[in-house]
Amino acid sequence: MKKYFITGLVILLPVALTVTILNFVFNFLTVPFLGIVKAVFERYHLFEKGFLFLNETQFQNLIAQSLILISLFFFAVALGFIARWFFFHTLIIFAEYIVKKIPFVRTIYRTCQDVIKTIFTSKTNAFKQVVLVRFPNPNTYSLGFLTGDQMPGFQEESHHNAITVFIPTTPNPTSGFLMMYKREDVLFMDMKVEEAFKFIISCGVITPSFHVKAKDEPSKDINDVNEGCGTV
Repeated sequence: MKKYFITGLVILLPVALTVTILNFVFNFLTVPFLGIVKAVFERYHLFEKGFLFLNETQFQNLIAQSLILISLFFFAVALGFIARWFFFHTLIIFAEYIVKKIPFVRTIYRTCQDVIKTIFTSKTNAFKQVVLVRFPNPNTYSLGFLTGDQMPGFQEESHHNAITVFIPTTPNPTSGFLMMYKREDVLFMDMKVEEAFKFIISCGVITPSFHVKAKDEPSKDINDVNEGCGTV
């Protein structure tokens, strides 16, 4: 009998302790807010009837504490997200501050930062228009991006409409060539920038569907261009 009792006690004690601890935590988290939630229930006459073996007060307490616990869970998640965001945001600001204090490095960093901001936040057509230009020789075509449509430095009448085109290399489009063309020598394409980057990075393996059109001319298929899309 004694052995059976000890065995049963060994089984029951962990269960009883677990239930007691959970009940303590449940009440510890919810009781401080219980009065507020129950006041809302009474104000709008919610849960005024009991349920199964629970009377009105017990049922309201159970619902109120459950809602409080759920609310605390989501509040804790939101608080953790804000705390982590604030931590990483502060870390990024601190790292940026350190970088800007290092000679030479800060110049490169600021230049890259200005370029990226110009590309992604500027309201101009910089890097938003895909073009086709003759490069590196008159017999081949290369894919490029319009970066500027005004060149005030050119005073000659023959170059007053010059535009700048960035021609990226493949498969690394972060490097390339900055060329200047007459507008009439550039073929404007109805291709998305994302598709152009896929085409460049894949070395032409991923070929999107697009058309080429010259200024003031109707669109025509890329296959109609005299020379294929040679170097990229």
